[in-house]
Amino acid sequence: MKKRRIFVGLWVLAGFLELIAGLRDIFAPGFLTISGRAKSTGDIALEFGVAAVFFALAALTSKSPQSKGLNHK
Repeated sequence: MKKRRIFVGLWVLAGFLELIAGLRDIFAPGFLTISGRAKSTGDIALEFGVAAVFFALAALTSKSPQSKGLNHK
């Protein structure tokens, strides 16, 4: 049960970071980037898509049935 909460938290954190990166590229292109090129709209859409995948993984992980292994107490 504890591992599941850790995984859900990590998926949500990764999704939140991708969401913030997408918003950063919309409102402040080039801010905190090493390369000088600005992101295209396809790159920004891809970042939002990856964020949605991370949030979906968090939802699926939290809803999945818990398996009872040999060490189940």
